[in-house]
Amino acid sequence: MVTSIQMHEDIIKELNALKKELNLKSYEEVIRALLRSEKRLKKSYFGTFTELHEFKRDEEEDDRLG
Repeated sequence: MVTSIQMHEDIIKELNALKKELNLKSYEEVIRALLRSEKRLKKSYFGTFTELHEFKRDEEEDDRLG
């Protein structure tokens, strides 16, 4: 099924720029790429808390745990 959607000119410009940047042939391909990107797993927060120190268990805890 083919359909038409209405968009503001600024959105069309952004889609066109992304189409060129990603070397895609159609707006449909751009929208599919955006959907795939959105559904992908998000980046982890690894490295976000750079001021945290490495976790080390206390010796007393080690003795209690066995």
